[in-house]
Amino acid sequence: MSRTFLSLSADRCDPTTARYRIVLIPYEGTVCFLGGTARGPDAILDVSDQMEHFDEELLCDFTRFGIATFPPIPSADTPEQMFDRIYQTVRQESYFQQGKFPLFLGGEHSITPPIVRAAVECYGTVSVLQFDAHTDLRESFTGRKLSHASAMRRVLDVTPNLVQVGIRSFSEEEYQECPRQIEALITPRMLLQNQERCVATILDALTEPVYITVDIDVFDPVFAPGTGTPEPGGLDWFQVTEILRRVCEVKNVVGADIVEVAPLGGNNVVTEFLAARLAAKIIAYTGSGGGTISGAPCSSDLIVGKDRTTGGNTR
Repeated sequence: MSRTFLSLSADRCDPTTARYRIVLIPYEGTVCFLGGTARGPDAILDVSDQMEHFDEELLCDFTRFGIATFPPIPSADTPEQMFDRIYQTVRQESYFQQGKFPLFLGGEHSITPPIVRAAVECYGTVSVLQFDAHTDLRESFTGRKLSHASAMRRVLDVTPNLVQVGIRSFSEEEYQECPRQIEALITPRMLLQNQERCVATILDALTEPVYITVDIDVFDPVFAPGTGTPEPGGLDWFQVTEILRRVCEVKNVVGADIVEVAPLGGNNVVTEFLAARLAAKIIAYTGSGGGTISGAPCSSDLIVGKDRTTGGNTR
């Protein structure tokens, strides 16, 4: 049997019944600094079988929703061909549909715009929640409009609803050409000063349904050193997962991707393990009450650290 995310038993990774769809996109066509993102999806699969299937916050086995791993979308010769290949595959395979949740593992960040385009065509409108160190708002980079550095500019071509979190680096060009986006950034400093206010701002800005894209470099390099363009001053595990949990509780999240994992090799598997855990968290959070997933959720009364009287977190 082919490798699957978490190495699940056959009954829990059956593509005909599973609610979650893991789709690998090992593409690395416009990387401009450190390489390795093409190896990211396989590296995430390799470490995923070392994770527990029981979520420590929600106190449930999130694999009971069913998690199928689909064949990789193969790389194309040019960014333009790859954009079209991803877009056509996502449409033809009907990855976006009621009761199903696609989770794409990249690969570089340029995989996101064609996925979002397909989601918009399916749902009519989509807002995008981006976790990233960089805005990725350049009109083009190194002469290419379909670049990892232009990923969110291409997303804006199909939806105006983009919320950017964790940003701590952008160019003068992006500042001048996308002033409304820059003004609305949720930066690490803002989260340190008042995360609750930032979460409220994020929830207010997101229309529905929501697609989530996570560039692994949103995390500080201490936590995720295996990425192409690490930036100091990033977020930590609890900052990111708390935002994800709140968004999944309140909003209709219909899909997600995790990109820009560039394995360092040897015994340093910190980044890919973090990415695998993050994928599991997205599954657990959406399965427990967010997104389009129907069926018996994990009990919200059993969430560790939750005040059952007020409904708020005790931490």
